[in-house]
Amino acid sequence: MRAELLSRERMASKHNAAAVREPLTRAATAGAPLMRCSDPAVVTATEHLLNALTDVENTARLEVALEAFGRAVNAATAPQPSWWARRRAVRAGS
Repeated sequence: MRAELLSRERMASKHNAAAVREPLTRAATAGAPLMRCSDPAVVTATEHLLNALTDVENTARLEVALEAFGRAVNAATAPQPSWWARRRAVRAGS
């Protein structure tokens, strides 16, 4: 009886590991190009996110990493104001 329970537990553990392996592999594949980004904030946020993904039970850490990643990517991809808009902002601040 005990051997059967251990066998079931081992099989369930292998099944769970297999279910998590695929999404982690895809996340690492998607994150690899971002690790070479010219924006250091994106690189750092990607690294933190990939590290948080390895600890699937710590959802709070994952949420914080996702939020930081989103902010870094949004800041890096936000369009820069035109020369005229920057000039007007400087004049308005004077």
